[in-house]
Amino acid sequence: MLDGVSRIREPVIDPDRIGLFMVVGGVTETSTIPGISIAGPSPEATVWTPTLDLEYLAAGRPLSLDIVPVSPEGLPTPAVITRGLLPLLGTPVLAAASGLKHPLRVPHVTVPSSRPGSRIDEGPALPRDTAEAVFREARILGESLATAGLEAAMIGETIPAGTTTAGAIMEALGGPGVEAVSSSSASNPKELKRRVVEKAVARAAGCRGDVFCVVDEVGDPVHVAIAGIAAGLLDAGAQAVLAGGTQMGAVLAILRGLGYTGPVMIATTGWIYDDPSSSITGIAEYYNAGLAVSRISFHDAPWRGLRMYDEGYVKEGVGAGGALYLALSRHDPDRVREAVYREYARITGGEGAGVAPKG
Repeated sequence: MLDGVSRIREPVIDPDRIGLFMVVGGVTETSTIPGISIAGPSPEATVWTPTLDLEYLAAGRPLSLDIVPVSPEGLPTPAVITRGLLPLLGTPVLAAASGLKHPLRVPHVTVPSSRPGSRIDEGPALPRDTAEAVFREARILGESLATAGLEAAMIGETIPAGTTTAGAIMEALGGPGVEAVSSSSASNPKELKRRVVEKAVARAAGCRGDVFCVVDEVGDPVHVAIAGIAAGLLDAGAQAVLAGGTQMGAVLAILRGLGYTGPVMIATTGWIYDDPSSSITGIAEYYNAGLAVSRISFHDAPWRGLRMYDEGYVKEGVGAGGALYLALSRHDPDRVREAVYREYARITGGEGAGVAPKG
């Protein structure tokens, strides 16, 4: 498949209808389990990543710490893609906090009842009734956006170990589980994820399909917030585009479990679509969602950090698939690629990932 956008499964929402690009960030202590996530230079550092991602997306540089999030191998956050493409999109960007451990130093919206999640292999992710409150508040936000004239919104995520909690949510609600989700690593740590998810899902048996009980037990504060925003949009007659990878299956599981049958689309990357260890197509089919795949190659990038995307690392996050969907729908792939390269050079001084951002 060449660079560009492929309509894999309908409905595919017209990019010209999308009037807002939102990214929701939060954390759970699940990401601190060694080996489960590379969304940070160390397991302990992963709880900083969403804060730094959102600050960088909004301000052009992280403000809480003067460093762009990187993996242990030095791969840059996928926010580099999203931020680099913003000049090509012409779409307003909004950061949303739902369970951040470290507060944002940029303008944003906050889901009031949200809080960081706990390790799902050790006990409940969230205090009882938290998920329902988060959903209700996020739904108000989505409905407010739609009633203000918004036709469609694109919603991305930044939550380390989000594929693990997403796998647990889906499995506990009877859908595709950990076998369907991807990883930011080239080697998906499926066995580790299975052990974590099995412990979590065993506890959720007592929920008997109660969606909010399941999320409180095995989930996180981000996917339920995105589901709430999407529900508010749908209730007000607008459309929702989930800008992300396989973990957006958790958003769909929540929506469908609550009876929302309206059209929702996933906009993801070719790296996710090609991942043999997961199945974004299977997730879209199971939950009757649209799917658009945006493909770009960084094989000729001057920096190893970007070339590693083509080797199966990172793949998606911080709305990268959605940003590519909008950009590649409106611009030549070479221009899109150049915009990402320009941004990568800007934040690193042309040296590579992990150094203090410039300007």
